[in-house]
Amino acid sequence: MSTTETEVQERTEHRTLYAGVRGVAVKLLNRVERSDSYLDRVLDAELRGTELSDVDKGLLTELVHGVLRWQNKLDWVLNGFSHGNFQKSEVNIKNTLRVALYQILFLDRIPHAAAVNEAVELIKRVRGEKVGGLVNAVLRNIIRNLESIRYPDPNEDYVQYLAVMFSHPHWMVKRWLKRFGPDETKKLLAANNERPGLSLRINRLKAQPNEFLAMLEQQQIQYTGSTHIDFAVKVKSLTRIGQMELFRQGFFTIQDESAMLPCLMLAPQPGERVIDLCAAPGGKTTAMAEMMRNEGEILAIDKYETKLASIKGACDRLGLRNVKLLAVDAS
Repeated sequence: MSTTETEVQERTEHRTLYAGVRGVAVKLLNRVERSDSYLDRVLDAELRGTELSDVDKGLLTELVHGVLRWQNKLDWVLNGFSHGNFQKSEVNIKNTLRVALYQILFLDRIPHAAAVNEAVELIKRVRGEKVGGLVNAVLRNIIRNLESIRYPDPNEDYVQYLAVMFSHPHWMVKRWLKRFGPDETKKLLAANNERPGLSLRINRLKAQPNEFLAMLEQQQIQYTGSTHIDFAVKVKSLTRIGQMELFRQGFFTIQDESAMLPCLMLAPQPGERVIDLCAAPGGKTTAMAEMMRNEGEILAIDKYETKLASIKGACDRLGLRNVKLLAVDAS
């Protein structure tokens, strides 16, 4: 068998092992955990190349984002029901359990039995019958004891309690409690876990905001304006973004408003020279380049060539010519 045939066979076998929306979710979470990959880029590539239905694409997005958002809480529960052995488990086992438990705790529309059965069948394909039995036992034990899961006692360790219940890093909760007090900290933690709407940054080199909004209306895309940034707009959702002509032609970039604000505060002017360290994935780099109207220079520095390649792709799509890329360890 030739090298090419072997590679094709390996890819086919890999797809078979991780078949189905939950299998794909585990595969993507494994990739993120094992490497420096950005979830959004890994997910976008999968959505563009997958044969999943639109409904399953929505579930896939929900699963991978949900697992990462609530990982601290999921891991706490799983560690408690596996006698402390969960953290020692291989990454396939951990992410299979996380995906299943996320459905059990957070997705009412999915029957518990379906979440368990899918997890067991997946891990059997990947790790064998014995591991499948262990996964089945852990998940069914959790379901039997859902009302009596033991979380940290707030009277004994309030920081740990908030860190687990709101799934935030321990150090962050501790810092916020000291700075803001318990009531404000709980509000911040809850707000951080809200599912954000999709924010689009309008490329004003291609169209002014009013022109772009007219384009959205022509495509019957509902939107609301930003209260903070005049070249940003919020939409509830977009499907197959990579295939949209407005996206392909560089009229907008998906970027959270919180990532746009530092660029506004810096306010780079046309003709200036800006150095952007740890530039990947390039959202702020391209935002500043647009603000500078393609005049001057932005030196975008990152350690990894592959990440710089994604910035170059974004610059090409947006029509930006004032960004220079440099692969170097800035530390």
